[in-house]
Amino acid sequence: MPDLLGLERDSRGVYTLTIRRPDVRNALNGQAFRELRAACATVAADAAARVLVLAGEGPAFSAGGDFESLQEMLDADRDHAVSEFENANAGIIALARLEIPTVAAVHGDAFGGGAAVALCADYRVMSDAARLGFVFARLGISGADTGASWWLTRLVGPSRALEILSFGRVYGAEDAFEAGLVTEIAPADDFAPSLARFVDRLVGLAPLAVRGNKRALLDQGDRTLEEQLALEAQIQADCIRSADFREGLDAFQSKRRPVFLGK
Repeated sequence: MPDLLGLERDSRGVYTLTIRRPDVRNALNGQAFRELRAACATVAADAAARVLVLAGEGPAFSAGGDFESLQEMLDADRDHAVSEFENANAGIIALARLEIPTVAAVHGDAFGGGAAVALCADYRVMSDAARLGFVFARLGISGADTGASWWLTRLVGPSRALEILSFGRVYGAEDAFEAGLVTEIAPADDFAPSLARFVDRLVGLAPLAVRGNKRALLDQGDRTLEEQLALEAQIQADCIRSADFREGLDAFQSKRRPVFLGK
């Protein structure tokens, strides 16, 4: 069976992970989530990795769950459905726990599980011609799927999250931005250059500091204030003793742009 996801790396350490199922609008199935987990393992093992961009081939980012897979779960027993969701969850966890910045390039429509995967990324650059919708309820299934309830609660709060998941509203780019669901809107006819500029900004940041920010924010709700402060002390001690901090200070004093190497 051919690969459903393609992983590429440039000389700067920017990875692009592309869903390559344009014939079904990049619908996600079990194989796609297994490949997502494997790709994330490759990126995580690269100490020089700087950014991961998640993209879709063709006109859509991702239409969500693959209908053949959904039909199989409908026809099989409950254990099969649980197994399929656990496999998808493993892919979501692998993506969410990457230490480098992740960007969903929502150049086209993202629905259902596809929208949830986009929310799993740290940032979302959305085309002004794209749509974003958590349309699970329209099919008679819960929006508690591939992390949608988790990410939405953290982005917009529990009450708004329940509203979004229950009514299945489809958002245009402006409404999605105003709701806090996306980071930046890009013109459809300038999407690739706009995305590239956003990624360039991330590449220019100090890698150790960025990884420290993600580490501090991940699972924050499970820690007490004392535990959070202790973690911050460890993160900042590593950063402040780094060559990047020395470079940052020198660049500031010399009034030049710093060049961070992640050391």
